Amino acid sequence: MNIGVICEFNPFHKGHKYLIDTLKRDNNRIICVMSGNFVQRGEFAVYDKFERVRAAIDGGADLVFELPAAVSLSSAEGFAKGGVRLLEALGCVDAIAFGAENDSIDELKAVADRLKDKTVQESIALEMKSGISYPAARSRILGTDILDTPNNILACEYIKFSSLPCIAVKRIGKGLNSDDEKYSATAIRSKLDMSEIASMHNCEKAVLYKLRTMSKEDFSKIEDVTEGLENRLFEAARSATSLDGLYEAVKSKRYTMSRIKRIVLRAYLGIEKDLPEAPYIRLLGFSENGRELMAEIKEKAALPVVTKLSDCSKEQVEFFNRECTYTDLYNLGFCPPRPCGTEQTSRIVIK
Repeated sequence: MNIGVICEFNPFHKGHKYLIDTLKRDNNRIICVMSGNFVQRGEFAVYDKFERVRAAIDGGADLVFELPAAVSLSSAEGFAKGGVRLLEALGCVDAIAFGAENDSIDELKAVADRLKDKTVQESIALEMKSGISYPAARSRILGTDILDTPNNILACEYIKFSSLPCIAVKRIGKGLNSDDEKYSATAIRSKLDMSEIASMHNCEKAVLYKLRTMSKEDFSKIEDVTEGLENRLFEAARSATSLDGLYEAVKSKRYTMSRIKRIVLRAYLGIEKDLPEAPYIRLLGFSENGRELMAEIKEKAALPVVTKLSDCSKEQVEFFNRECTYTDLYNLGFCPPRPCGTEQTSRIVIK
């Protein structure tokens, strides 16, 4: 069976290895759709996508495809929707799997079904009029503790959008934001040397410069900027002298920190609303088992599979070049900064 996993591996750790090993027990092949150089929390990935692909394949993944930057920097709903669509577009994925604190598919599906209900969404929207955020309003309306953890939230979103069977694997370790350096990416990142990883704080002045050049109208073109939020962003960009200061100036009960950080990063990259969806599927790496599966994917996939710029048609080049520009801006997050052009010269990972 071919099992799809939507992931970030930021960085790859023993919990991810446990997930893949669990899914491969019956000689299943693991197809990953992974965020590129930016992650859903609204930050730079600590290691570039090819380094994380190498770790994933060494850890048992058979194929790794890229989730485009605009999708990686979406809400949980947009992230899940984009990842599921990409896996289904491959034409050979039999099921979608994920790690979650709650591994009961029935319980997760019950919540996912409620999230799909139009009346429930209307009630959440009405609750938000009191000035609280979407997650807080959702929690009040649904009244379940399942949505108290990020992995369960994503699990429900995957189920909501997937037409494929779903498999939940219970997370091990102390939890997502614990001090567990074996199974918590947050704990691992907190111990990394800033001079050895990519970080927005390493190019803080570049980000602040970009934001200071933007008008209120420019901010209004960024996804998730609604209800006059462009005014708060504009004023904060003019007064803030640090990224943390800017985030705090914009954050409120209505707007969560993660949402603000995603908006700021999209603004830095120039990712505006209503960008076209990727006209291709980008392959980043494969194992020997993955190589065998590629022939089937190329025959069945709903979109062409590309690995480099020269694979792209005239219609696809613009999208690929845009992703190259995002990598050039990501490269400013290293100390010292990396040059432009690394996206064009990188080779896919083959193990």
